[in-house]
Amino acid sequence: MKRGSTREKRGAVLGIVLFGLIMLACTISFWALCLIPDLPLWLFILFAVCGVFCIGLMFPALWALKGRFQEIDSLKDTNTVTLYKEENSMLLVNIDYIPGKEFEVLGMAKGTVVQSKNFGKDFMAGMKTLVGGEITGYTEMLNEARQIAVKRMVDEAEGLGADAVVNIRYGSSAVMQGAAEVIAYGTAVRFK
Repeated sequence: MKRGSTREKRGAVLGIVLFGLIMLACTISFWALCLIPDLPLWLFILFAVCGVFCIGLMFPALWALKGRFQEIDSLKDTNTVTLYKEENSMLLVNIDYIPGKEFEVLGMAKGTVVQSKNFGKDFMAGMKTLVGGEITGYTEMLNEARQIAVKRMVDEAEGLGADAVVNIRYGSSAVMQGAAEVIAYGTAVRFK
């Protein structure tokens, strides 16, 4: 297993542990509220449901952790070096022509990914905004997202039978706090 994937798994587990501690604190707080003497029944029911809901939130969080582990395991063979191999197997340019080559246009090729960091990285990024400077966790996230988007764009271009992708562009947008979408797109072409 690659060192990076172990670090990513540790980070994901840390995020779940922090989330679990917050949910446990909420559950204990709601349970303590249920123990107030002469509490109206409707408030008791409300607090009990909120406490159960907090515990119940751990199930989708653990399911997400399982999915992240599978994602990390599937990417452990596609480290940075192999993600860049797409740039060696297919000509990728951000101009709308290839000097000395004639080609036919096959259509648009695109690749997109929505990437996020774990709760622990988001928390540390928030702390970093207090003092300023580069938030390396997000820089790594966006670099990885761009690599994945390019790989998916190349896969789509290969499916069209392309020899190259011209006029490549990148786009990025915030989908939610801590998550960004990165898209790579261009025109798939075949040499004549």
